[in-house]
Amino acid sequence: MSFNQTQFFESLEKLTNQVIKDNLIDTFIYDFLALLDISKATITSLRNNDSRTNVAIHPELGEVANKHRLYFKPISTDAKPETINPKHSEQQDTKLQDTDDLAKVLANIKSSPVIAKHKIRMIMVTDFETVLVYDTKFNDTLDCDFTDLYKNYHFLLPLAGLERAQEFTEHPADVQASEKMGRLFDHIRKYNEFDTPDDIHALNIFFTRLLFCFFAEDTGIFKPKQFHDTLESCTLTDGSDTDTFLYELFSVLDMPETKPSHQSSQSSQSSQSTQSDNPRANLPAHLSAFPYVNGSLFKYQFAIPYFNARTRRILLDCAQMNWAQINPDIFGSMFQAVIEPEQRGNLGQHYTSVSNIMKVIEPLFLQALRQELATLLALSDDNRHKNNKIERLDALLERISRIKVFDPACGSGNFLIIAYKELRELELEILKAKQALLKTGQGSMDNSVLTLDFGYDSVVSLDNFYGIDIDDFPSQIARLSLWLAEHQMNIKFREVFGVAPPTLPLKDSGHIINANSLRIDWQEVCPNNGDDEIYIVGNPPFGGTTNRDDEQAKDMNKVFGTSKTLKYLDYVTSWFWKGAQYIANSNARLALVSTNSIAQGEQVAMLFPNIFDLGVHISFAYQTFPWKNNAKHNAGVHVVIIGLSATPTMQKTIYKLVDKIWHRQVVENISPYLVSGSNTAVVATNTPLQPRTKMVFGNKPTDGGYLFLTLEEKNDLITKQPYVQQYIRPVLGAREFLHNEQRWCLWFANANLQELEKLPYIKERLDSVRQMRLASKAKSTREYSKYPHLFRQIAQPKSGEYIIVPRVSSERRQYVPIGFFECETIATDANQIIPNGTLYEFGILTSLAHNDWMRLVAGRLKSDYRYSGTIVYNTFPFPEASEQQKADIEALAEEILLTRADHVGKTLAELYDPDKMPADLKQAHASLDDAVDKLYRPQGFKNTEERLAHLLARYEDLIKAEEQQKLAKKAKKTKKVPK
Repeated sequence: MSFNQTQFFESLEKLTNQVIKDNLIDTFIYDFLALLDISKATITSLRNNDSRTNVAIHPELGEVANKHRLYFKPISTDAKPETINPKHSEQQDTKLQDTDDLAKVLANIKSSPVIAKHKIRMIMVTDFETVLVYDTKFNDTLDCDFTDLYKNYHFLLPLAGLERAQEFTEHPADVQASEKMGRLFDHIRKYNEFDTPDDIHALNIFFTRLLFCFFAEDTGIFKPKQFHDTLESCTLTDGSDTDTFLYELFSVLDMPETKPSHQSSQSSQSSQSTQSDNPRANLPAHLSAFPYVNGSLFKYQFAIPYFNARTRRILLDCAQMNWAQINPDIFGSMFQAVIEPEQRGNLGQHYTSVSNIMKVIEPLFLQALRQELATLLALSDDNRHKNNKIERLDALLERISRIKVFDPACGSGNFLIIAYKELRELELEILKAKQALLKTGQGSMDNSVLTLDFGYDSVVSLDNFYGIDIDDFPSQIARLSLWLAEHQMNIKFREVFGVAPPTLPLKDSGHIINANSLRIDWQEVCPNNGDDEIYIVGNPPFGGTTNRDDEQAKDMNKVFGTSKTLKYLDYVTSWFWKGAQYIANSNARLALVSTNSIAQGEQVAMLFPNIFDLGVHISFAYQTFPWKNNAKHNAGVHVVIIGLSATPTMQKTIYKLVDKIWHRQVVENISPYLVSGSNTAVVATNTPLQPRTKMVFGNKPTDGGYLFLTLEEKNDLITKQPYVQQYIRPVLGAREFLHNEQRWCLWFANANLQELEKLPYIKERLDSVRQMRLASKAKSTREYSKYPHLFRQIAQPKSGEYIIVPRVSSERRQYVPIGFFECETIATDANQIIPNGTLYEFGILTSLAHNDWMRLVAGRLKSDYRYSGTIVYNTFPFPEASEQQKADIEALAEEILLTRADHVGKTLAELYDPDKMPADLKQAHASLDDAVDKLYRPQGFKNTEERLAHLLARYEDLIKAEEQQKLAKKAKKTKKVPK
């Protein structure tokens, strides 16, 4: 029988509460093991202290240890030293000396050889008020109230053979650090009040300082384990003086080892001793041993949170980790782990992985820099004086030194961190190349000739990295992470050259601003003089039109003014528009991550023509791909990456994800739809550009489901009220149409409401519809409560057939399935319909030409196509065709319908699944595709690019013709009648 996690959760809650209520501490461990489905025989053996089963050191003190599973140590608050068995005097360190110090007991047991010998997975120590559980495999400790143990049941599942899931297989240390910092944050918030903005700011500063200390003691800034060991040895186990210790430590970290020179001079004049020049002289040794940090990180003192025993233990547990193993993108994940979930949702933060950051910065500037370096490295070393190889390497270094990187929605700084590190890597490669050219005559390396001595400083300065974030905490983390990235690269520099710039004291970077990016002038943050090499990068908040709050609406008003199209644009477009204005007429370039919706549907025409009018073009683009990152919960969105430039670009590159592999395509121009083509943006229109039958929404019920019937409801209603059968119609949403599912509706278009309300079963449903509509926020819907028997909007033809097009269709399909139905079948607004549509129109809409157009201009629901009459059907340029050509298309269209009918029992979803599409249906479509293509031009098209280029050109011609007609009509109206 498999282990039941739900039952374990519920039973553990009952057990812990019962133990406290009835003081059942002596039997807890055995009842607990029973919940893990451990056999009764094993539990009985453990109760009897059978040494073959219970391998605990002190079973007489209630300790229970089951091989490969659990070592359990109960602690009685009235334990006395004299109860210790003298036979075990050699193992005194495993017994309780201070009955309140659970962590010390746990540490003693962890160090016992019994743990490794018997492969104990977990150690549990409890005084039945607090419980500590240590996982030996993951080096992780659970610290919670005993009665809250059940809430953390997932931590205990390995004892039942269910391994804990690792969310990040590549970097488990990152996840563990995030979880532990989150745990510390939760407990600090639990025991402290942080209500005001100043309180929150102080807490943010406090956490960034802790992060620095954790990293510092594991990466050589402090002595190894200096912070952890000093905290552990110099503070009380109850945590009561931890805040005082941290306050004093943070003060020391901002205290220079000597007074500034002008102060020293004054003290000399007042005959003070030399010792007075050292403000640390009278400090305790454990504090004065810490170095001066500077960089404003510890400059101002803020209130330190109150600590108790548990919070202190968690703090020590955090410090115990090896922070040198943490990746740069830890900060994004940690940011997610420690701030409140509702704040994350409101800010729209997305935490970007290194691989996705590289998709932005590689084509934006790294590729060009690497190519330039590769060109220089390929030059002959023998002719280095003639080809000026060293001078050209120096020039590349000089160029790198001037590059500015600016993230106007920087979050915790991941883009800036990775960009900084990549530029430092380039610097290393250049210096190694110079060093190779400056070998001594014996061929040995001589660093001194390259002047890489202790006075050397990197040309890549933190002063050239700029960021803006609306929230205080991530901006604090961004500043800290840049300092630590600099330190990490200095360590790498030392590994290569044997020397490195000193990390301490830190230098002020000062360019990470806590502000609203959409309301501040970017020139004030990162001045652009037009000639500077500036790269704008980032992953701004996405935010669709439906989930925008009032403040975001104000932001967009600030950016776009009073544009009528404002409400239809995604929030992220604000950064593209501000960015385009910032880089216009300059050498600056931009690349941002965005939801794919800004390159689809109606938003394209609202945004990109304005950008192009600034003289800015798309220099590279990543087409739609699913968003993955190192956050605990990946954002479930599909994104694009768009690079913009105002400088001429000979090669423009499109990156496409095909069969999970990225492919690169060099093109002359990238259209706003992120395909090869012109800058034309298709504008939605309410009427077709050419004469054709109008497409409309299907019938919109707005009924709360009360006018719809399942098969059982239909049959039951007919049995109870046979008269109603004449009003029951088959109904099709998109799902019913594509999957051949049966559903019915009550269609009372020609019925009398008063007569219907005389029927009890019908009246009950109509009353429900009426109440549902009256409760609506929309005035028009409330008014329509007068007609509860009718759909809210009716477009159903009264006779003949109609064409049905589902409004959402899978991205996997080459063709959107389209159908014909008689007017007796009702189509809902999950579909578009063409009342009395013709077979010729069906053929054109079914063709590959129309489907390619749809893929180009349609909006998306995630990655699925969202068909719109205004942006797809009305704008599609139908071909010119004679009557005979139309008849030929109709015959081919009919062949598709007949071929479908041959596959009895197959749904349209199955027939149009690219992996299951029947060969004869493929052939029928291919014949129609070829015929439609040749209506546009006799030779047809070689590929999608050619087809779309032709369709866009025809669209442009139709738009121009429409504009000329409008101008002609206007001229005719304004022409004066002669007197």
